[in-house]
Amino acid sequence: MNATALRKQAILARIARQRRELADEAQILKPPLAAIDRGIVFARYLREHPLVPALAAAMIVVLRPARTFRWLKRGWFFWGIYKNARGKLAGDA
Repeated sequence: MNATALRKQAILARIARQRRELADEAQILKPPLAAIDRGIVFARYLREHPLVPALAAAMIVVLRPARTFRWLKRGWFFWGIYKNARGKLAGDA
């Protein structure tokens, strides 16, 4: 075999080894990626069936109105802080 063919064979062997190593190291990512996939499927389900979260929110409001309004008040407060900070940061840029 000539030098070019030997070099090509060595490069192909190195590529195959690197692919195996990458596949072995990527195994650790399978569980988190599976969880992300389940989250995406759940989000698509909720988007396609908007009545489900609406009914859940209505049940929470009916069953625990004081707690619901307390959290809404907190959320409104923090939303205002966020908008104020965002406006100031955008003005500085």
